[in-house]
Amino acid sequence: MAKEHYSEAVKCKLSDIITPDVFRTILYEQSKLPLGITEIPVEITLKKEAADKLSFPIPSDGIIYGVARLRDTVKERYGSENAKLFINDWEHKGLAVFELDNDMEKAFYVEISEVIELLENCLRVPEHRIKK
Repeated sequence: MAKEHYSEAVKCKLSDIITPDVFRTILYEQSKLPLGITEIPVEITLKKEAADKLSFPIPSDGIIYGVARLRDTVKERYGSENAKLFINDWEHKGLAVFELDNDMEKAFYVEISEVIELLENCLRVPEHRIKK
């Protein structure tokens, strides 16, 4: 079912979607707080194999929360005022999905190595700066 659901997804570079200069990690508790006016929420889920490549520890469920200054980009590209970006470690590749406020989704296949690069080079909360 999921494979069919994202059959329209196209392969692209993660940097075409999100870059470290516009992304920062946050804690789960912070994900419930209001965002800045230019920010959208981001949720990254990594499997153990990918998580082990990070230089810092993440929760055992593999979920990393963050925000990205992408609201204007999303509005321009997809005509949506609000969105949430999910990046999932999915069958040996990454799947980045914008969940848009008009009940639409826009999905892209990305390389897991690019997700690791994003996380290693973005602004991180102190808990994500601790070396393993």
